[in-house]
Amino acid sequence: MKRTFLYILCISLSFVFSNSSLAVVSKAKGNVKHKTKTQKDLSTAKIGMELYNNDYIQTGQNGFAKYVYLDDGTQIKIHNNSEVYIRGEVERRSIIKQLKVDEGTVKFDVKKQSVDEFTVITPTSVASVKGTSFWIDCNGNNGDKFFGESGSVVIRNRESGEKRQLTKNKVANSLPDGSLKVREITPKELEMLEKRESDVGESDNNQGDSQLGSSNQDSQNEIIIELEDASGNTKTITIKVQ
Repeated sequence: MKRTFLYILCISLSFVFSNSSLAVVSKAKGNVKHKTKTQKDLSTAKIGMELYNNDYIQTGQNGFAKYVYLDDGTQIKIHNNSEVYIRGEVERRSIIKQLKVDEGTVKFDVKKQSVDEFTVITPTSVASVKGTSFWIDCNGNNGDKFFGESGSVVIRNRESGEKRQLTKNKVANSLPDGSLKVREITPKELEMLEKRESDVGESDNNQGDSQLGSSNQDSQNEIIIELEDASGNTKTITIKVQ
């Protein structure tokens, strides 16, 4: 598999964010559609496409998309049959992040947030994240399931206002009737999540993904983004920030 390296040197954060760019699409497979807030019609999402506040992404039956935030390398994986709105604003050289999930399955790998919490909004729930890895399976107006992988997520049911904490290997069920319950994840559910990752070629990418937003001293001033096309060819973009 051929790997091409593109180094973008000496790009300041003020330049990166000059047009309120929040993230970049690093992977798109199958049917993935995109629309900005000013567009009426959907277009095909492309690898390397920049994402802005209120951009909309829709994945079809065989669709999968991954995007990476430009300030810290936080990754969002949008699995098939999903609809999301990307929202955010730049403050003190960081992005205040929010994702509105109308329906579908999304995996979050959220780096430690320096300005504010990452907020996830569905028709049923609101989740607040400082930095962790978790999944959400949103069934639109029929409720949500949250699957914890690491760290903790505070989940609030929008109907009742009840709050619960999601931690590793736990599942939170948030329903439109106001109920919010947390239980242990089952082996079948773990297998289902692993299969979802494997089906889109993500299960073996942990080592590469860990480079994104690394907190060690050598990588504090750079963001490494891997782009992968439908054929599996990859290109790595390294952005140096001052």
